[in-house]
Amino acid sequence: MVIVVLVFVPFENNYVGVFLKQFSGVDWDKVTQRDTVENSIPITLIEQTGKNCIVSAENFDIIIDHKYFVRSADLANELNFDREHNTLTLNCDLLAGDKSRLDIWYVVEESVNHSMKYEYWITAWNNTQP
Repeated sequence: MVIVVLVFVPFENNYVGVFLKQFSGVDWDKVTQRDTVENSIPITLIEQTGKNCIVSAENFDIIIDHKYFVRSADLANELNFDREHNTLTLNCDLLAGDKSRLDIWYVVEESVNHSMKYEYWITAWNNTQP
């Protein structure tokens, strides 16, 4: 019976849907621009230790210390942020060379959709970007 309910009943707006939404990724098309905060900083390779790389992350603290970023501690832990040295420890496979760009987008708490969720990704550094 439970399987039938899960398969045939749309659960976007019931308790199961609400519960599962907190674990799903962000659908940025459903979040208004007003509720989205977009950040990016350069990261530079300092040291490689096996599969992990230590990268400089100047101004990362400004991003995670912002009052609108409710889950910033989760991101800081996920990226192994060392506040004293302004470094992150990442899997080297994520980097796009010695200098890369770390993009961090998050949704403010007041948002109707995907409240308090965040995503980050790393792309190649482009010197022509503002």
